[in-house]
Amino acid sequence: MSVVSASWQVPRFVAGVSDQELDIIRGLFVTLAEKYPRNVVRSMYFDGKMPLKPTGNIPQEAMQRIQAVSDWPEKAVSALAERSVFEGFVTPGGLQDPFELGGILDANRFDLELPQAITSAYKHSCSFITTARGDVQAGEPEVVVMARSAEWSTAMWDKRRRTVSAALTLKDWDSSGQPSSMDVFLPDVVLSMTKRPSGSWVTERRPNALGEVLVEPLAYDPQIDRPFGRSRISRPVMNITDHALSTIVRTEISADFYAAPRMMALGVTKDAFASGKWEAAIDRWFAITKDEDGDVPTVQQFAQMTMQPLTDLYRMYATQFSGATGVPVANLGIVTDNPPSAEALFADDRRLVNTAKRQNRIMASSLRRVAQKIVRLRDGSGLTPELQQLDASWANPAFTSPTAAADALQKLSLVFPWLSESEVALEFAGFSQTEITRLLSDKRRSQTTNALSALSQLGKTTGAQTGDNQG
Repeated sequence: MSVVSASWQVPRFVAGVSDQELDIIRGLFVTLAEKYPRNVVRSMYFDGKMPLKPTGNIPQEAMQRIQAVSDWPEKAVSALAERSVFEGFVTPGGLQDPFELGGILDANRFDLELPQAITSAYKHSCSFITTARGDVQAGEPEVVVMARSAEWSTAMWDKRRRTVSAALTLKDWDSSGQPSSMDVFLPDVVLSMTKRPSGSWVTERRPNALGEVLVEPLAYDPQIDRPFGRSRISRPVMNITDHALSTIVRTEISADFYAAPRMMALGVTKDAFASGKWEAAIDRWFAITKDEDGDVPTVQQFAQMTMQPLTDLYRMYATQFSGATGVPVANLGIVTDNPPSAEALFADDRRLVNTAKRQNRIMASSLRRVAQKIVRLRDGSGLTPELQQLDASWANPAFTSPTAAADALQKLSLVFPWLSESEVALEFAGFSQTEITRLLSDKRRSQTTNALSALSQLGKTTGAQTGDNQG
């Protein structure tokens, strides 16, 4: 996506749109234009393209010459996003593919689309997933599921219903950086708006039979006063990153002085440094003559400066960043002389794991509604009790060694013998959903083979007994 101007022109008149709908569109448009600059800033920090902030102590020339980059803001996002691994939809009955969602999700590349939506949500505070009837004749899936970034999408929140009441997403821009195409999602209709070369807007209206907005937000840490959450790249994260970058610049400057220690020469002639002070500092041999009075010059070296304070300062900022995000310090490139124990690593990782578990529960609510809308759009049905029981399954965000998982599972099976026959036991052991499906398929195949063998053996035994009786 190209970076466009935040001074967008609010549509004044749109053909095919009522006055009430136009008021909603204008409100959404203004909100998106207001949020856009800040979202661009967060994207710059995520991509490592943030400019160095002047400190007043470092010369501007040095700030421009030294290329200091930090990936800490990206770590704040990816460290958590990597622990939000969606494995599929499940029901209390334990069906492998409830409501036959696998085909539609695969056609929409949902395994690729959802991780991008999660990363975008942690970057900008939220992202959106839209659903719509697809044009099968044109090669689209029966239901189109798309992830939308908050950088070019916005929505209104209905506090009483706890749902999105209206949403807008930009699709294209003209040569001047003004939006030229957008979709507006309302409870009873989806408006596809396009701007003509003359500047006027035209609309294609597509009825929405579900009677609710076909948009679901994926939010990070939603609050009562902030239903669309907040960004992982928060103000403290950006401030700490700025200080860390300044420390990197100071370290680069100090490294040059560290490589060439400062010298002092007393009683030398004017031509002692005719070749230049830098050459005198780096030459292997350095010779100076006596002064005019015949006195031998005195050469001294200032005490060598140490870079340890700068290293300690950088480590302090890494500790602050870890405290603000929950990302372990070791993930920020800080190496300790004494490697931590397994228990220390587990404790250091615990906060991020707890955050991931909480986030997975929050996003599961939105994904469950996405799946319900897919089924209802595809089948033209209502919200059935069976569909309401649909839920999202996530991989365990905490790393557990296979040995520890097997030992715990064995102990639990002694207390709950029926646990070993449950799919939950396979999930607890660390198997992915794909592996669980293959294992259960192999189990059923083995059971069928054993049953056929038993029937064959029973038939042989019965035949032999019948022959003996006839004889």
